[in-house]
Order: sequence, then C-alpha cells, then structure tokens
Amino acid sequence: MPRAGECLGVLYLVSTKHLSNEPGTRLMKPAWFAAFALPILGLTLSYSQARPAAARSSAASQAKAASTPEAGPITEAELRERLVGRPLYLRGLYLDDNLHFNMSGDLVGESKKGSWTLCAVMIDHVKMSAKKIELEGVRYGIHFEDEGNWAEQATSFDRIAITPKKKHLAIEIDRQVVVKPKKEKGGKKEKGEEKAVGDATAGDTTGRDAGAETAEKPAAPPGTTFSPGESAERLRGALNKVFAPELDAKMIAEMPDYWQYFYQAQNSHKVLTPTDAKIVRPGPGVDGPHLVAHVTPASNDYAQRAQVAGVASYMVILGTDGRPAAVAVYRPIGFGLDENAVAAIENAKFTPAVKDGKRVMSVIDLAVNFRIYSKRTAQGAPADTAAGTAGAAVKPMPGPYTAH
Repeated sequence: MPRAGECLGVLYLVSTKHLSNEPGTRLMKPAWFAAFALPILGLTLSYSQARPAAARSSAASQAKAASTPEAGPITEAELRERLVGRPLYLRGLYLDDNLHFNMSGDLVGESKKGSWTLCAVMIDHVKMSAKKIELEGVRYGIHFEDEGNWAEQATSFDRIAITPKKKHLAIEIDRQVVVKPKKEKGGKKEKGEEKAVGDATAGDTTGRDAGAETAEKPAAPPGTTFSPGESAERLRGALNKVFAPELDAKMIAEMPDYWQYFYQAQNSHKVLTPTDAKIVRPGPGVDGPHLVAHVTPASNDYAQRAQVAGVASYMVILGTDGRPAAVAVYRPIGFGLDENAVAAIENAKFTPAVKDGKRVMSVIDLAVNFRIYSKRTAQGAPADTAAGTAGAAVKPMPGPYTAH
C-alpha cells in the first residue's frame, strides 16, 4: 500500500506489436556493441528548446573566447550575457541548492548527486567581486512527453521549476585574485658598490650574463596572479567545468549506459538490435518470458511536488536465467524517475524465454507506470500488482502502451 503523497511506479510487460513499426525498438547489450560502438563522443545535441540563431551564434563566440588565453579580463557584463536567462545544466549532477566551487571549478565540500534530469538550472542574478562570483537562480526538472513522436523524444520535454518559492539556487565560484607585483627593496646602489661589483666581475662576463639570465621574477602568492588575463581565463575554465550550455557529448558520455543507448538511437535514427542471433523476441514459437515479481521504483520529492505522472518504457535483455542483463531507456519520463525504474527492473524477477524446449536469451519491452497518490486516493486503495499476477491488474496511465 503506498503511503500518502507517495509517487508509485509499477512494472508490467507490454505488447511488442505496439513497437514493431517504430525505429529504435530493440536493445543492444554492451558486449554486442561492435556493430554500433556508441558514437557518443562525436555527438552534440541541443536541448535548449530551439534557441534562436543569434543565441547559438553568441554561445559559439563565447566558447571561442573562453578557449583563447588572450581573451582579456572578464567583466560582470560578460558573465550576465553568458549565464543569465539561459537554460544550463550542472555538469556535476549536484542536487544541493548551495554549492561552492574553487577557482578550478571543483566542488568545495560535498553534495548529493542525482539524475541529470534534475540538474537543469537557470541563473537570474550575477554578482562579481575581486575574490569570487555569486550566482542565484532556479533549478528545473526535465519532464519528457510520454505520448510524443518517438523520433523526437529527446527534444520533447518540458522544464519545470523545482526550486521552492521564496528560495533560490545559490552557487559561489572562487576567483584567482589579481595582485600587483611588489617593488624591489633597496633602491640604487652607491657608486663605490657598483665599482666593487665591476672589479670583482671584470674579465668574467659569462658569469655575469648567466646570473642575469637566471634571475627570476618574484612569484605571485598562492591563489593569486599578476595577470588579469590569466585570472579571467581561469574563471572561464571553471564556468565551463560547472555548467553545460546544452546536453553535449561530454555529458552524454558520462551518463549510465541505459541513457547512452537512448541518445545513440535518437541521434542515429537507427534500430538498436542485438548482434547475437540467439536473442529472441516473444512471439510465435517462443514461450515467455513472464514477469513473476516486480519491485516498486522508489519515489522522489521532486516528482511528488511537481505531480509528474505517466508511463515510461524500457527495453530489457534477459539472460537464460531470466535475470536482466542490460536495460535501455526507450520512452523516458524524467525527473529522476527513470533511474529508479531501471533499478527496479534490474531487481525484478522473470521466467526465461523458452524456444524448442530450451531456455534462450530474449529482448522484451517493459513499461513503468508512475502515479501520484494523495491521502484521499491512498485510503482503501487496493495494492497494485504486476499485470498477469494474482490480485488487481494495473490500469496504465494514458500512454502509448497497454498491458498484456
């Protein structure tokens, strides 16, 4: 029985015929990626909801400037142009709303981490001083449209503010402080001293020149620099490490496999299929597999507050023992729920597929039904069970799939 206010996800098998005419309907296990090899590193996807060409051009020019050591001192106006009002992502997937980074863009202290779908942000205010920059903004959750066209799933999403009202996301980034070099003490030498030095080094110009060449300029104290350009370059590098202006190749490459499969299929518009011919799909001549026990995906407060509900679907390869061997996102829901769904799928129990009297590996489609329960609906509600097992069958939320 779900508790009051709990977001419940339910696993159930879905009919494969609903997926047979759509691209990307089959899964490839990591070991079978010789044919596709996840071409993620060369991929850059923009999910900033169709930014104007001028904005994209501005972002490109900013990236070029940030990569140029001679870009010059950084200004508060440049920071506002780069950050304020632009959809961004936190690369580190930090969930805390008070974050402090050093001058290299590394987190100071600790923070919880979570799904990238909970790490979209937008900066509203920028304040810059000689020692740091202070940013205030709002965190957003990514909510995918469960009934959208599959070919556009990656870009069919809403950004929903999840920072509570009257609160804000606070980010502080240290700056490399610019200092002036200290003047040498002592002043001019007396004539007698100069003559004495000259007499001592007469006939040994090699030693004098070598000494002059090896004389080093005084080093700046730790955490400081004599160069405004160096300080600005360090800050630009830290900003690039903290924020991603879009869901780029680097972020995708650092995602779990099940998300990488999704974005590979979306980018290539090709069917992901196991290269092992022994893997079968349920159909004529194949008995099973069957879901015999499911694990309810864990809820999260973000989905409850935003009332995110719907059906998400995943593709799963099952071994001959019925255990999930690989999972791929097919139609995501976002808000950190896909990660919970995959964890539940990996702990679910299945009977293996049987063909010609032998257990075989299979690829199946699974759906997870997410709902929000209030106190009123929770009271007296029957326990949800997997479709096909004892008890009341799950009634799916509106979506592209039906239970069978």
